[in-house]
Parts: sequence; structure tokens; C-alpha cells
Amino acid sequence: MGGYFTVEASMIMPMVIILTGMIVYLTFYLYDRCIVSQDVYILAFHGSLCCGEETEDIKQTIRKESDWRFGKKYISTANFAWNAGADRSMVTVEAKGKMATVGWGFEAKWEAQRICPTNCVRNVRLVKRIKSGIENKFSREKK
Repeated sequence: MGGYFTVEASMIMPMVIILTGMIVYLTFYLYDRCIVSQDVYILAFHGSLCCGEETEDIKQTIRKESDWRFGKKYISTANFAWNAGADRSMVTVEAKGKMATVGWGFEAKWEAQRICPTNCVRNVRLVKRIKSGIENKFSREKK
């Protein structure tokens, strides 16, 4: 009668240990996917705010920030690589890697439209001035 527990434990315990290990690796994988998506998005966004700069300057800005951004925070990752590109209207950043032990791959790619924040603010202020000028003109005509 005491042998049944030993047989049952010898079947169940390996399954529990393997399942626990798979859950841990799955959380590492999901963490890496989430972090790489966040990092790629932030780099593309920061590159898109480089106002009036040449594409090589934007790539240099992204390269400088990527050293700190990607860093050593990825868990059990091998073959991690990233690439940045820029043209007159868009900034593109992509990265990919693999989990070293299980070989699950992950990747992320983001594109951000290049804008110049100072020009946007100036244009909004100009539109507001034009609108208030038109409203003032119509309010004077009504009187």
C-alpha cells in the first residue's frame, strides 16, 4: 500500500517540475518581447523628434541612446541585433533576438513620423492668432 505514493510521486513530480520550468521560461520570453517593443518604440520616437537633422545624425542619436536603452536587461537572450533607418519623413527601428536556452525568437519594429515640435507649436499659435483675428473682425462688424 505504501508503494502507490512512491509510484504516483515519481510520475507527477517530473511533470510538475517541467511545467514550472516552462512557465518560468515563458515569463522570460514574454518579458523580453515586452521590453524590446518598448525600447524600439522609445528609440523611434526620440529619433522622430530630431528637428531638421540629416538622416545620419538621427541614426547617430539612436545609436548613442541604444547603448543605454538595450543594455543588459534582457534575460537569457542570444543573437540580439537591432537596426535603425531614417529618411525625410520616417524613422524606423527594429530589433530581434532569441532565447538562448529554448530558441524562441522575438522581434519588434516601429516606425515614427518625423516631426519638428517647435514648428508644430508655432503653427498652432499662428492658427490661434488667425482665428482670434477673424473672431475680432466679425465681432466688430456686428456692433
